[in-house]
Amino acid sequence: MNIVYMKGDQFTNELIEALNKDQYQLMAFRKKYRYADVILMDDIHFIAGKEQTQEEFFNTFNTLYQENKQIVLTSDRPPKAIKTLEERLRTRFESGLLADIQPPEYETRIAIIKRKANQYNMDMSDDIAEFIALKVKSNIRQLEGVVKKINIMCLIDKEKPSISIAQNAIKDILNDVQPLPQTIEKITEEVARAFNVQPQDIYSKRRTANLSIARQVSMYCVREITGLPYDAIGREFGGKDHTTVIYAVQQITKKMNTQSDLKSTIDDIIKNIKS
Repeated sequence: MNIVYMKGDQFTNELIEALNKDQYQLMAFRKKYRYADVILMDDIHFIAGKEQTQEEFFNTFNTLYQENKQIVLTSDRPPKAIKTLEERLRTRFESGLLADIQPPEYETRIAIIKRKANQYNMDMSDDIAEFIALKVKSNIRQLEGVVKKINIMCLIDKEKPSISIAQNAIKDILNDVQPLPQTIEKITEEVARAFNVQPQDIYSKRRTANLSIARQVSMYCVREITGLPYDAIGREFGGKDHTTVIYAVQQITKKMNTQSDLKSTIDDIIKNIKS
C-alpha cells in the first residue's frame, strides 16, 4: 500500500514550492497525496489560517474520501477548538472517529517501564518500576529516558538497578533543561516554520512585512518563555536596542488582542517549545 506521512507545515511548504515552479511540479505534488492509500498527517492545526493550503487539503481530503482511502490526522486540540480552521474542513474532520489521547495511567506507565527494561535485558523489580511510575506521570519519552539512564548507570558502575539509582536517574531527566542559546534557537525555528520564513532571516536586517512580524513574534516568545531582560534579548537578535524589543513585545501583545489567528499561532509556538 502507498502510505504517506507528513506534518502540517511540511504540506504547506511543499505546496508553496510547487506553486513557485510550474504546473508539472504542482501535478506531482497532488499525485503524491491524492494517490495515497493511507494519509497520516501530524499537527493538522498548522494549516489553519492558511487559505490556499486549506483549499488544497480540502480537495485532497475529498478525493481520498470518495475513493474510500484511510485518513488519519492528529492535532493538539479537537477540530472545534482550531479557531482559524475553515468550517468545511472542520465538519469533515468531525465526521470521522475523534480520539482524545490522554497521559498514560499508573498501570500503563508501569507496563511501559517494564517493557523498556526488558528491551535492555535489565532485571527491574516491581518496586523500582512503581517508584518511577509515581514520579514521572505525564511524559512517555521521559519514562523511557529514565529507564535508559538507569541502564547506562548500572552498566558503568556494574551494579543492579536500585531505588537509589532510579532516584538519581529521575533527577537528571526531570532537571534536564535546555541551555538558553538552544532554547532561543528552537523558538526562532518554530516561528520561522509558522510564518514560512528562514530562521537566519529573522536575525537579519531585512524588513519585509512577513519577516518583520516573524521577528517581533520571536522576540515576544523569547520574552514569554525565558523571561530574559529586554536588553539581553536585543543582543540575541543582532544587537538591537532594548527599546526595539519593548516595542516588538507591545505590538504583538496588542495584535493578539484583536487578531485571534495570530494569537492561536503564537499559542501553538509556545506550546510546542514547552512540550
